[in-house]
Amino acid sequence: MPSIFSELTQEELQKIRSRSHVKTCQPGERLFSEGDAADFIYFIDVGRVSIFIDKFNSKEELQVLGAGDCFGEMAVFNNDRRTASCRTLEETRFDVLSNEDFLGLMATEPDISRKIKALLNARNEELALKEKLIDATGMRGQHMHIGIKGDPSLRESAMTRERHESVVDKILPELVPSLVDMLVNRCVHQIFLGFNNGEVRVSTILDPFSEEFHPAIRLVDASYVERHFPKIDYERKVALIRSVYEVIRGDTYFAELPDHLNKGFMRYFGNWQPVSREEIARTVSRLPQLREIPNFYVRNFTIGIVKDAIHMQFNCDGSHIVSASGYDKFLEENF
Repeated sequence: MPSIFSELTQEELQKIRSRSHVKTCQPGERLFSEGDAADFIYFIDVGRVSIFIDKFNSKEELQVLGAGDCFGEMAVFNNDRRTASCRTLEETRFDVLSNEDFLGLMATEPDISRKIKALLNARNEELALKEKLIDATGMRGQHMHIGIKGDPSLRESAMTRERHESVVDKILPELVPSLVDMLVNRCVHQIFLGFNNGEVRVSTILDPFSEEFHPAIRLVDASYVERHFPKIDYERKVALIRSVYEVIRGDTYFAELPDHLNKGFMRYFGNWQPVSREEIARTVSRLPQLREIPNFYVRNFTIGIVKDAIHMQFNCDGSHIVSASGYDKFLEENF
């Protein structure tokens, strides 16, 4: 993803860097952590840094940056918190620009401000979709994994708590094929499964904007499933979902949205593709493995055919959102 400074001339870049101060860090020093307030933009003069996120029980490096690179500007400009962490890989010298100095420069240099805002609109369009996991191509083919930390007290005690067999554990061999059947052969487009309490929330194309609540124990009863979830061919269900998007896309409300949202959603609606039947079946069939991960076992699980995004919450209170391919990798790394 290009820097918002990529369209600036060397003279314009020098105007920005002239307001900075020099900072030197030793190897292994953390500059900021995910969730921190954004206070500085960093220009690397000498050295290298690692940009990374904390995952389930490991760290994932997003990129390594070196001399000539800059980072941290998006969070400063948008007044956001950091979306990743950063540490130095070796002794590194930076030109560091505070958020106050950067925003002051934007107010006094109209040409620089105009160029930056143009690229910023394009970047925000991309971010608005990716952050909501609804970009035009979905997450298909990407080993995507977003980890969200939970209550620290629960994380610390996760490995010492005794594991108990739940009502869902007892019926899981029968429940798994029923869930696949509901998503692939019936009117259901999304399922939330609560392992501890046996609660199942179901969204269908019959009423796509609400959820139905069912006890897991009832969903292994073929006659119960037949009463509540009529059959429909998968391609026909996909066509119905696409037609709903077309209706929404045609409403004049979307013309009133900010430019980055209007363009992003129009592109998404026009290019939407469902998760494949094969991915649905493969993903749901591996649910038992999530309950058997040593020390960390899944508490609830959400999957749908509209977005290639599988949501899991674990006994450590952490949440994880992965793509279908990221799901396979997640199991390989943790099972």
